[in-house]
Amino acid sequence: MIVKCFLLNQNGIWELYNYGEKNEVNLTSVELSFPMERLYEDVVLEE
Repeated sequence: MIVKCFLLNQNGIWELYNYGEKNEVNLTSVELSFPMERLYEDVVLEE
């Protein structure tokens, strides 16, 4: 599973970042950090 997210870098340029299952998601604008696996906790994805 991969989630794609645009992040604003220090130069004011939006960059695409891929979060994998084992990544930690950091939302600095709201000071929130959580493991990627929690984003889809209790969600069943069909293949």
